Amino acid sequence: MDQEIALIEFEGRSYPENAFAFYRPITEWLKKYFKFYDKNSQRITINFKFLYFNSATTQIIFEILDIIEESGIEGIDIYWFYDKASQNGFEDYEDYSDEFPELNIQAVAY
Repeated sequence: MDQEIALIEFEGRSYPENAFAFYRPITEWLKKYFKFYDKNSQRITINFKFLYFNSATTQIIFEILDIIEESGIEGIDIYWFYDKASQNGFEDYEDYSDEFPELNIQAVAY
């Protein structure tokens, strides 16, 4: 997280044994960050750049998107990066964008 440019990124591989315990500090921080975020401030960019994630991380991503949605902040740009050679990454994007249409998640192929 870089507060100066309002950028939050999730990147790499995620397969912790206990994803809920691993991500709990992050989800708690996000709740506090959005609660006190100055809505007149610059836009927030959130990038999901997972190369791989397990099913437990899938649940955490849903939780993170729930937190974003519940924040009510309109100035958030969310990007889902996926490997254009892999159909799975785009299917994951479709699942999240279908579940959270109001977040207007954008797919980015690389």
